[in-house]
Amino acid sequence: MSQQLNADDTKLANRWLKQQKSKSQGLLVKAIALGSLNGLVMIGQMALLAWIIDGAIFKQQSLHQLTPWLATLGLVVLLRAGLGYASERFSQRGAAKIKHEIRQELLQKLVTLGPAYTRQHGQTALAQLLHQGVESLQDYFAGYLPVVAYCAVIPLAVLALVFPMDWLAGLIFLFTAPFIPFFMILIGKRAEAMNQQHWAKLLRMSSHFLDIIQGLTQLKVFNSAKQELAAVKEISDDYRRQTMKILRVAFLSSFFLEFLASVSIALVAVIFGFRLYYGEASYLIALWVLLLAPEFYLPFRNLGTQYHAKMAGAAAAADMIKLLAEPEGCETDAAKTSAPQFKAPFTLSCESLNYAYPGRSLTLSDINLTFEQTGIYAIVGESGAGKSTLIDILLGFNQADSGQVLINGERLTPALRDQWLIHCGWIAQQGHIFFGSIGYNVALTNDYDVTKVNKALVQAGLFDFVNKQPEQLETAVGEGGLGLSGGQSQRLALSRAFYHQPDVLVLDEPSSHLDKDSEEKVLQAITAYAKDHLVIVIAHRLHTVKQAKQILVMSQGQIIEQGSHQQLLALQGNYHAMVNVSQPRGGQQNA
Repeated sequence: MSQQLNADDTKLANRWLKQQKSKSQGLLVKAIALGSLNGLVMIGQMALLAWIIDGAIFKQQSLHQLTPWLATLGLVVLLRAGLGYASERFSQRGAAKIKHEIRQELLQKLVTLGPAYTRQHGQTALAQLLHQGVESLQDYFAGYLPVVAYCAVIPLAVLALVFPMDWLAGLIFLFTAPFIPFFMILIGKRAEAMNQQHWAKLLRMSSHFLDIIQGLTQLKVFNSAKQELAAVKEISDDYRRQTMKILRVAFLSSFFLEFLASVSIALVAVIFGFRLYYGEASYLIALWVLLLAPEFYLPFRNLGTQYHAKMAGAAAAADMIKLLAEPEGCETDAAKTSAPQFKAPFTLSCESLNYAYPGRSLTLSDINLTFEQTGIYAIVGESGAGKSTLIDILLGFNQADSGQVLINGERLTPALRDQWLIHCGWIAQQGHIFFGSIGYNVALTNDYDVTKVNKALVQAGLFDFVNKQPEQLETAVGEGGLGLSGGQSQRLALSRAFYHQPDVLVLDEPSSHLDKDSEEKVLQAITAYAKDHLVIVIAHRLHTVKQAKQILVMSQGQIIEQGSHQQLLALQGNYHAMVNVSQPRGGQQNA
């Protein structure tokens, strides 16, 4: 997703990040207020420390005389520690709150855009954006923003107090302070471009790793593991080199900032040393100003350190803005409110549908079909024929370039999509299994109806297996179905549909990964379910197809044949050829 940002993109990202402060519900404001108060107390602490040292050395005050001042100094130190701790806590909590809200917005946007967008832009890049991209905002909100505020408060407060006491020291502070942010920005311009490249390389590396993991079987079959290992090494080294470049710039930036601050403090010390030697300055004032000098430059030095957090946050924020700005094609709230309510059973039809992905030729061309209220409808065709694209349009995740989808005669519009999806269920070819109990994976909640879950497991042919487990429905399974066979994972995913009982069930080859007996049980369950519901199946296996009420044969984005299994065989066309090709395979036939 990521690409090199121009100046306008960077400004937009920075402006968007600042707008997110409101999501902290005042926690960042409290953190900044406490941090600024801590800085003001620091000025008093340095004055008190200078007073104690002056009294002990020059005024020859006894320990008894200094004890109240020392006790006060101890209390001030404790107060500063408390303020610093509270400020840090509020800033971390505020940043966590903002991250949570941003992540929720991004997830909701992805749900709204649907699986078609996810497939088009890459699951890994989006997952990386949701995880590490959002996490990179932690230092921006908890570190960079508070430091920017401190740079506006603490140095000005120091200057306001120092100028009346010693105008020469005030001039030194005033003229040396701007050099630190100047060099910080000068170096930061180069680091900003490098951070954007670093983020893009991270997305590329993550996507490549996922592709390899998903294709491990194929790599082994074609003996290509060594070549891919070399590619992984090259990509990793490229990412490592980019990381080291950024670290070099970061260390160089820190060196310059520390050097400038040290030179400025030394300049103050040397000038006061000569003035004290010639009796032109008070030791108490000189010591106080010298103690304040490191604290005066500290916010600027911290800003230089946190400036890299700002650049990393801006690089990730640019992709977040693009995602959130993706058009949904949604209509006004008034249109949603006035939209009719869908009621089952459903007759689903398409009229003259045409659709093309951006920059590509037509994926669907002149699609006309009707799914009656109940029964199994199978969609078959070679890879790339447009089967998944057609399903995305039927579910409302994509909008046709021309033509329309009708639900009981009512046109499906973006405003009606959420209402329509309430009645729909979707099971992918490899349904994802989450870490948790079997009962949770069926109902997708820990507060489930045991009777309904068991009934769903019976329909999916998994009840006997679960019932034999010591913990039964509370039996834990790992992420991705760890601990289950491929067939068991598929049946567990299928049982979700039976639990929620959608009026329209869409399946992507429900019998994949199943042995013959399990396949027969699942197909019997689907056939029984289809007596009262509409079931649409993207099918590859002949066993799945031959039970269908109607079979739609697709090729190059068009429906070239329609009919029942026997009717299509009688046509002696494409479907007949598919069946003949699959026949030699025996029991597990493909269509």
